Amino acid sequence: MRLKTTLKPSFREIRLVFTLLATSLFAANLTLAAEADEDDGVTRYVRFTDATGTHNGILEGQSIRVLDGDPIFDDEVNSTDRTVSLDNVELEIPINPDRVPHVLGVAGNSNNPDGNPIEVEHPSWFGKATTSLAKNGAQVEVPFGATNFNFEGELALIIGREGRHIAESEAMDYLFGVAVGNDWSENDWCGERRGIEEPSHVFCKAGDTFATLGDQVVTGLDLSDLELTVHLNGMLAAQGTTADFRNDPAALISKLSHYITLKRGDIIYTGTVAPPQLPGTRRQLWQDDILEVEIEGIGKVSNQLARVTRNTMSGPEISAANGSYVRFSHAEGHSFGLLEGNEVQELDGDPIGNSVDFTGRTFDLGEVELSIPVDVEKPGRKILAAAANYHPTDAPPRQVPHPRYFLKHSSGLSGDGDNVERPPEVELFIPEGELVLIIGREGRHIPTDQAHEYIFGVAAGNDWSELAWITAGPGTRPLKLVGKATDTWSGLGSTIVRGMDFSDIEITTQVNGELLSQGQTSTMINNPARLVSYLSRYMTLKPGDMIYTGAISPLPGMRQNLDVGDVVEVTVEGLGSFEQEVITMPDWPYGS
Repeated sequence: MRLKTTLKPSFREIRLVFTLLATSLFAANLTLAAEADEDDGVTRYVRFTDATGTHNGILEGQSIRVLDGDPIFDDEVNSTDRTVSLDNVELEIPINPDRVPHVLGVAGNSNNPDGNPIEVEHPSWFGKATTSLAKNGAQVEVPFGATNFNFEGELALIIGREGRHIAESEAMDYLFGVAVGNDWSENDWCGERRGIEEPSHVFCKAGDTFATLGDQVVTGLDLSDLELTVHLNGMLAAQGTTADFRNDPAALISKLSHYITLKRGDIIYTGTVAPPQLPGTRRQLWQDDILEVEIEGIGKVSNQLARVTRNTMSGPEISAANGSYVRFSHAEGHSFGLLEGNEVQELDGDPIGNSVDFTGRTFDLGEVELSIPVDVEKPGRKILAAAANYHPTDAPPRQVPHPRYFLKHSSGLSGDGDNVERPPEVELFIPEGELVLIIGREGRHIPTDQAHEYIFGVAAGNDWSELAWITAGPGTRPLKLVGKATDTWSGLGSTIVRGMDFSDIEITTQVNGELLSQGQTSTMINNPARLVSYLSRYMTLKPGDMIYTGAISPLPGMRQNLDVGDVVEVTVEGLGSFEQEVITMPDWPYGS
């Protein structure tokens, strides 16, 4: 039936037509791109789901050559004799999100093509969460209370080899491939201009669904000058090129690896183009808006926005018994166990998030070596640290509606007796003895009165920090993320205790035997239940996630910039003590 010319289609109908056209064009573009790749050494890796499960493959025209493993995480992956039609599968995120260690990004990394190039010695790093990952076509949540939620179309780097202190000349050897991504951001929260009256910078980038990726990880491309375009509801909203990067992919990999060990499968969003939006297109995004990002030679990612629903989502209840849980090494390897007096009863697996049983073997405590009580290689673990979470001792109590959080990294986990690295460029490197919550149950939008049902147990912790980098004052220096997330800066005692009352226990921190701080957990501004509930507004908490609950203020005149050789001991009542010594880190290899 022909529409009369006097009828105007609704905005929703226009969007529907745009979506259908975009889907058809994307399928056609996949075929054309794959055919062109045969002659230029480019390979397009995909993950897909069909009737037999989820698999990895190589896209070749309208078909996928199935692989016998995951080429990003597994060695010696080969093609099978099976091919499937692109029409008969559903494409997934091209990297298995359950195996991704970390998602990171950089802000302000593009020069304006109409201005003078700017050299940036220390990129402005930020962290996203692995629970932020979402696929092409998935809905993206507009966070509750957002006032400046926006898109950032970006090139995403996929790390294929573990490394630390990587030379820039060798950095591309650590890159597996690239993908097209959208680094969704609530830009007002990034600036924290309203302080405790709005969510902190962590939630500007790390909310659920805030890291979308296209369908392919592409290898063999020249990344030096790829065009990137963003369309908002079909209208061109941003356009630029990777040639305008202030720090190119090699420099980003090298500089980040100075502070943080890069792991196989880490994802780095490389920064949006400049200007990030063309004139007249910048506005608060709302539900039903459709954003499409395209990068030349790589593909597209398209997502529609949706309003957040605030329904509680819960995983299986925690079934573990109360007690003191440890991880220990013995003649045959490593095991988890339950500590009872001077004996350790071995468990048949990791008790956090899993149903485990006793193996029947018992070890004498003096014959084993206790280690960090969690699996440090567990991918995707979120470690968050609350800041300024204790009432001042010399002022009225405070109310903090939005707790201040920072991201730390699992590569930063360090245990009793381990050394802690001090970069030579630090200005105010400090220890912070804290109570650490270990999450044992998956949850989102968790009510405060139910939050303790999601806590597996608690441990003693040391939230090592560089305060000058966190406050990001004037001058050339690293910024917030590495002020908390640097390797070895997540100290953790040897025991996780389940079932204890931690509402009013004492925490003390000593430096070289002198008291630095002392106080009670009962003086927290936001108690553990509130911290858990608040976090779950913005991100899904998973078993193994950790929350450092904040440090007690130091005694007057005791805060100082720690030096190599200093020894810090943290003691938490009922959880024991652990000690760590400060050592030096290699010099920053760039600039001053």
